[in-house]
Amino acid sequence: MLKEKLRHLKRISPNGFDIFGYFKKYCVDNKLFLLTFYCLYIAIIAISMFIVLNYENNLVHDNYYQLLMQGEYEYTKVSLKYTLYNLLIAFVAMITYKKKYAFACLYFLVTFIAYRLAVNIMGSWQYTTLINILNTILFYFPIFTIYIIVIVTMVCYINKNYLYCHDRCPFTLKKIMIFTLTLFISSTLLILLHTILYPFITSKILF
Repeated sequence: MLKEKLRHLKRISPNGFDIFGYFKKYCVDNKLFLLTFYCLYIAIIAISMFIVLNYENNLVHDNYYQLLMQGEYEYTKVSLKYTLYNLLIAFVAMITYKKKYAFACLYFLVTFIAYRLAVNIMGSWQYTTLINILNTILFYFPIFTIYIIVIVTMVCYINKNYLYCHDRCPFTLKKIMIFTLTLFISSTLLILLHTILYPFITSKILF
């Protein structure tokens, strides 16, 4: 009995909010989108890598950690580039607001992002094993996955608050713009970790 109470206390935040309960409900309510979007993402990556390995012999893309080792990595340019991509993706996801099933087009966007991730990884896999692994796990894969998380989060939010209330939605365009901006800022901070902080730390430790 005491163990159950302690377990219950551990999963509740200081303000009484049940973190695990909320997360469980979120997953149950949005299981269709969570499963389909993320499974599509993983499947397209795998298929694209197979295609690239077999048919694209001369594919070349930036290996940012190779540029970092050579002293040619441009922190501002690279971080701005991927931040703008993030803004575009968040905006595209947002404009499906109150348009039932319009977010189906986002499946095509996820497919394109997954394909580009595979192409970028395989096209930049031309240097030493360490450089290739760092470029993949600290740069390309996290950033592109953040894009997918932004899309799925927007779809789940729209589905919950807008799709089935017709003209009686308690949420307004202003609120969805605030949510989108909050999501963009938080995801951009994560992107900046991978485009500025991690490369800077890695350059000091390894290069």
